[in-house]
Amino acid sequence: MHIHIELAPQYEFLRQYIEEIPTKFSSLGVTIHQARNIIHVDKAKNVRLVIKSYQGIYLFNRFVYANILPSKAKRAFEYARLLINKGFRIPEPVAYIECVNNLMMKESYFISTYTDYRPLKEILDMPGDEARKVLSSLAKYTYQLHQHNIFHQDYSIGNILFKQDGDAYVFTLIDNNRMTFGAHSFDYRMKNLRRLDLPLTMLAYLCQHYAQVSGENELFALSALLNYRKQRSMRMYRKQRMKQVFKRLLIPAYR
Repeated sequence: MHIHIELAPQYEFLRQYIEEIPTKFSSLGVTIHQARNIIHVDKAKNVRLVIKSYQGIYLFNRFVYANILPSKAKRAFEYARLLINKGFRIPEPVAYIECVNNLMMKESYFISTYTDYRPLKEILDMPGDEARKVLSSLAKYTYQLHQHNIFHQDYSIGNILFKQDGDAYVFTLIDNNRMTFGAHSFDYRMKNLRRLDLPLTMLAYLCQHYAQVSGENELFALSALLNYRKQRSMRMYRKQRMKQVFKRLLIPAYR
């Protein structure tokens, strides 16, 4: 098996630890997420690290990521560096690892520094006044991302983190392997917010402040966002129905 490692120069002192990740991952640190991908938090030479293992790779993508397109781990590493270069706060990319066997991507890993920011979903339990301050700051942060032609394709309350910094709120992003870069219309910018699963009152407040900082019409902003969110809900519903149909067709019903 061929193992490729890209390590940020400032973390060269962690090379031995990084090289051992493919063989020792299951025993490293503490598991904080386990689904198709697995995330561990560990500490090496006084550096707290987040290690994300991309393991549930579909068969077709195993070939594509090994031979044609950059892997999710590589994209996460490179996009994090790009955001830092553009002045955005982001967990520092430490390394990425690609494990290829017989021209197929077996697994890949992205390693970054740990951040103590809180997931945006906590806003749902915050007092109204504080939540509105966070949303107002989030609108400005989102506008800055868009002005720099940065579009996170899973811009959701699970992938946006925040914390209070004095009287202000600051933000960072995780799960950064799905991003696009380029100038887009205001309508597309609203489409980029469709995955924000917030109550309607919060979405309206966010749209209002985004429209204000961007100089666009507030009603148009909310109308466009709600339209895209409705389309997403319909696609998710159809997808779930199709899964149920296939499940009934492929799995015999035993009585």
